[in-house]
Amino acid sequence: MYSRNSFGSYYPISSTIHKLNPIMKLINFIITILVLILSNNLQINIFVLVLTIIMMLLSYVPFKYYFNTFWSLRYIYLFLIFFLYSLGINFNDTVCYLIKLIVVVEYLNILAFTTSPSESVYGIERFLSMFNFLMLPVNKIAIKINSILRYFPLLLVVNYKTIKAQSSRGIDYYNSNIFGRGYVFMSLLSNSLRLTKVKSKEINYASELKLYNDKRYRTNYETNRVGFNDIFFFMFHLALLYACVVEKGLL
Repeated sequence: MYSRNSFGSYYPISSTIHKLNPIMKLINFIITILVLILSNNLQINIFVLVLTIIMMLLSYVPFKYYFNTFWSLRYIYLFLIFFLYSLGINFNDTVCYLIKLIVVVEYLNILAFTTSPSESVYGIERFLSMFNFLMLPVNKIAIKINSILRYFPLLLVVNYKTIKAQSSRGIDYYNSNIFGRGYVFMSLLSNSLRLTKVKSKEINYASELKLYNDKRYRTNYETNRVGFNDIFFFMFHLALLYACVVEKGLL
């Protein structure tokens, strides 16, 4: 289900980003989302994009996997550009919106590539533990959030394999024009969604086989300490958030 050949899945290798604390990764991602939501400043958005690219390079995951995600969504990016142009959005704002979408997609890829599913659940659990006073089922919520975060990359993988399988049966996606590709994509979408749902259930079932119990707090067998690199990347993200707040005149 998870292999090095499928983008958006965990890539088991030792790198600076892999060694970051999963909780700090989640906090940095939330800060990034806040900056992207609050700021339409082109320079700030470019800095966020550069920071994301640096993290991609430091993850030591082959860059082609990140590019595969970008390339598979190229029509969505083009549609966004034409849609914003039709609304009369100026060039700078269009570039900002495009950067926002690319950063969110690739940052999710970073999280998926550099954090194992068990560590992802651990990080989300610890982050949500501050809401224990609300008597929420934090463990179950953590598993659901982790499944949602990994659903889209898994959908892309399943859709890619479905298109490859159907190409040998006369439904040729790669040798069609843009309209033909759109028809093929829509005709296979329902099957891709169904197969992705099955794969997600298999992943959840595999977690149960590994003796994961979502009804009680999970113990973490790997020590996750906040180290220098965690603080270093956190300060960079915090600096971007500070610049965004200053730009908005909130300070």
